[in-house]
Amino acid sequence: MRAPGERDGPRRVVIVGAGLAGLLAAAVLKPALRRAQWRIELVGPRPRSAGPAAVATGPDLTRLLRGAGVDEAVLMRRCAGTYRLASRFEDWFEAGTGHWLPLGPTGPRPNGLDLFHYWVRFALAGEGAGAYSDYALNARLAAQARGPSGPDGASPVAEAGDYGFHLDRDALLGFLRDLARAEGVRWTEGRVGGVERDAFGRVTALDLDDGRRVAGDLFLDCSGAAGRLIGTELGEPWLGETAGERESLWLSLPPDPAWIPATAYRGLGAGWTARLPLADRTACRLVAGTGEAAALARSLGGEASGAAPLRTGHRAAPWRENVVAIGAAAGAVEPLAGLGLSLVLAAVGALIDYLPRGPVEAPLRRAYNARMGRLQAAARDAVALHYGLVRRPEPFWARGRAASLPDSLADRLDLYEAAGCIEEPPGAFDETAYLHTLAGAGHLPQRAFAPADLASRHESERFLAAVRDRIARLTEAMAPHARHLARIHGPLPEPGAAAALRAEPAAPDLLAPLRGSEHGARLLDRVLALGQPFGCERSIKAAGGRLQADRFLLSLHRTALGLDPGRAVGRIAAELGLAAPARAEAAAAIAGADILHLGFEDGPGGPLYKLYVEWSAEADRRWRAGPEPGERPVLVHRAYKWSPLRAADPVVTLYHWPCLRGPDEIALRLEQVADATGGAFALGLAREILAIVRARGSGLPHYLEASEEPGPRLSYDLNLYATGLTVAAVEEVMGRAFAALGVPAAEAGAALAARRGETLGHVAAGLGRDGAPFVTLYSGVRGQDSGARGQER
Repeated sequence: MRAPGERDGPRRVVIVGAGLAGLLAAAVLKPALRRAQWRIELVGPRPRSAGPAAVATGPDLTRLLRGAGVDEAVLMRRCAGTYRLASRFEDWFEAGTGHWLPLGPTGPRPNGLDLFHYWVRFALAGEGAGAYSDYALNARLAAQARGPSGPDGASPVAEAGDYGFHLDRDALLGFLRDLARAEGVRWTEGRVGGVERDAFGRVTALDLDDGRRVAGDLFLDCSGAAGRLIGTELGEPWLGETAGERESLWLSLPPDPAWIPATAYRGLGAGWTARLPLADRTACRLVAGTGEAAALARSLGGEASGAAPLRTGHRAAPWRENVVAIGAAAGAVEPLAGLGLSLVLAAVGALIDYLPRGPVEAPLRRAYNARMGRLQAAARDAVALHYGLVRRPEPFWARGRAASLPDSLADRLDLYEAAGCIEEPPGAFDETAYLHTLAGAGHLPQRAFAPADLASRHESERFLAAVRDRIARLTEAMAPHARHLARIHGPLPEPGAAAALRAEPAAPDLLAPLRGSEHGARLLDRVLALGQPFGCERSIKAAGGRLQADRFLLSLHRTALGLDPGRAVGRIAAELGLAAPARAEAAAAIAGADILHLGFEDGPGGPLYKLYVEWSAEADRRWRAGPEPGERPVLVHRAYKWSPLRAADPVVTLYHWPCLRGPDEIALRLEQVADATGGAFALGLAREILAIVRARGSGLPHYLEASEEPGPRLSYDLNLYATGLTVAAVEEVMGRAFAALGVPAAEAGAALAARRGETLGHVAAGLGRDGAPFVTLYSGVRGQDSGARGQER
């Protein structure tokens, strides 16, 4: 991308636009170009909320995420996701008819031919071949509301990645933003005010409205329909319609109690709808004639977004000079079958294939533009097919049917009718998708494809029967879709369900407050993605008249981090925004440590992450060995605490055990450090707690002291798990301590009462990093199973 002789160095990709296309490009390109040392910067304002909008994805995204090592359960949890195995069309080609359009293949391919060619031979003869979708595993699974795998996680669908997802669009943008940042993509928030170009017409830099300048070598225009670089600046023409005769809006409807893993399309007199089931609602897209969408939306109910005209067409050349348009800046098709998202993924893949590595660009541009031209035309043909086969009489459908078929589609259909075969089209809407659509419309060829027609009739019939039987058995072996979703999301809503018997109350989801916070959910997702059991401990902290009641610590043994614990810790810390030097230090430390704790709280200063490395084995060994002359304190925890909203070095807290082994030794030590830990308040609280331990406890407390680098903090931590007490034993004492720090008595009482039956964990008190006194109560550490939604086992 540079002139000959220019100094070598990391090449720079600048992505304009932080919508779905821009964030997908950033998240995919960065790991792909890491070895080549390309730098990627995203430029654009934070995207506006898409309201109730959702996204239907296909196997192309599933396989891409697998290749990138992204845990799909985390994606679905973050994005209220459900599985997508097929599309279901009702009342589309004709009122009262319906058909399935499954993702993935349909049965085996005998002699390399689609199974359709053997099926249609019997369908044309009217010999009870059944529906073509009966031979598609994904269609049968969707029809019976089953997920992509069995209870053990195995199935041909899961192994091949032949499925997609329904995802909340806003949440997906947040997920991709986090993914891109974790990969090292820089995001510069701002709007492009001007564009700098060199004497050859190539873009060299962007001037933002606030005066900043962003230089680059290759620019990706993901600015949407505006086409800020490819259209406004370079003047690349838009071919086709600028805005069609149709408009679209989104509705938010109640969740679908059937939990069918399919996008449900339905033809209506004035347009059509696509219902995308999400874990918490149903996102419904409505397409109608211009000026008719709002009235149609009112008849369906639900919360609606504003109607927007549907824009179709494409750029003549999406790659011009050193600007590559991706997404709506390059082309747009009507929103059917996830074709728009597939074009974005195909564009990113083509860019990686043809990425310039030197000064010769023209052949790469030509190859890229030719490939994307074929894919754009194939997507256009797929949409035209869905309108060209319609027999409905209403004006909306009559207008779509009256439009001239593209020559490429007309030629494909002529060949199909005469010879019974389809020339394989490029892109996501492949031969199998064409054949399901044509069969669903009742549009069969004049004869079966000759190679299949020549096969033994008896053997073909036996083969089809065996395929149907195998599909039926595989379907029965797959777990219900609702069970898949409950494993990922927890209990699902059941609108309209009436129970004859009172249901047994469900165990409370202790992690619900963590799931409800954007930053808390991010941390939880990182832990759940490990797929290992972990511990969960909650705490209540009082300071400055405030009570923080939802503070979490998730604990993992080093073995839960895999064969390379340091790498796992470094990755998790990077995804949570810990500064590079600190995460490298933590990654190195975990190799000789025993436990990793990850914490989160959302206090007066905003969200705060914590990462503790714990060396428990050495402390345990010293405890068992007994006192030794001149014992030195043992470092038990090294903790890093940072805000995900501020780029700053973390606060480092060290927790030492001064080798004290009983309440009397601890009480003496507290007398010695009383002034440093907050004076009479902290000392008095510790005395009362230790008195309760002596009188009612069954084991010895453990004692730690915490100090920070740098900072005035000094505090003590009484670990009371071994005493066998519950929070009820210290409820009165802790209530007085909270009140002494200005917490209203009613608020303190309610918080303590909610934890009364939990195991008593730690009581910590002293001076915080702001020099003010605090007290914290930890309780109820419990084992969690990451494979079962993180619920208590």
